[in-house]
Amino acid sequence: MKVSICIPAYKHIDFLRRCLDSVLEQEFTDYEIIITDDSPDNSLQEFIDRYSDSRIKYFRNGKALGSPLNWNEGIKKAAGEYIKILHHDDWFTSPKSLGKFVKLLDENPQADIAFSASCDIDSNNKQKVHIAGNAFLENVAKEAESIYLGNRFGAPSVCIFRNKGYSFDTNLIWLVDIDFYIRLIAAGNNTFGITQEILVNIGVSEFQITQQCLTESKVRISEKIYLYNKYYLEKKSSKYRKSLLRYMGREGIVNTSGLKKVLPDAGFTFTATDSLRAYIYYIKRRIRNFLPR
Repeated sequence: MKVSICIPAYKHIDFLRRCLDSVLEQEFTDYEIIITDDSPDNSLQEFIDRYSDSRIKYFRNGKALGSPLNWNEGIKKAAGEYIKILHHDDWFTSPKSLGKFVKLLDENPQADIAFSASCDIDSNNKQKVHIAGNAFLENVAKEAESIYLGNRFGAPSVCIFRNKGYSFDTNLIWLVDIDFYIRLIAAGNNTFGITQEILVNIGVSEFQITQQCLTESKVRISEKIYLYNKYYLEKKSSKYRKSLLRYMGREGIVNTSGLKKVLPDAGFTFTATDSLRAYIYYIKRRIRNFLPR
């Protein structure tokens, strides 16, 4: 089998129907569909039972795993050579999408992961295109950790990767995709497949984990520090420390004592220069908030 399409699901039959229908219309057909369901009831199971396609393999979790454990649960059950994560609120843009994803890895044998462009679409059909620019791609090809400075690839549904035992870091929620991309790109000696064609649509709603994390400063800051330490970014370019300080400064954290109030065991200490730089970022953010839009 060539591809395992892993769909981590949680309630919202309408989302899953749109996702699943976009998969079943694909012209590339050498795939299985693995649905891991975190729902508190059997509504999704009853919905899936209406489909007679033997490629659909449904699993309801004994207890809700949450993200990214539910993503990993699907990966564990995957038998395909390639794994295509497709969240239940996302969907392929055309019947040719999956074949094009497969081609990205087939034509880049050194790469363990490949990406497409995407389009965010909210409930009002407002759209925002995400296409990784050349400058970003060049930086990633030189050093995978540069994704820490800003994820231009997008959400996990934009990627396809080789089934080589990879899993998402369960210490993370918000930056889990950045960590995953860094690891897999680095594993391929900074090689990756890429197309600037939009192959997936990303459903944007208040139900997304990302949207929930945007309101939780503690989560965002702790994960930013976690990745900074995980990849020993302090020993690399100063741009990574500046990025972390910019982020904390914008959140109003400009010294060690302020950080400890939010995260007592943060694992990061400000220097005097750090505090000054973070304070400048804080002031800039305040000024922008008062400027007319």
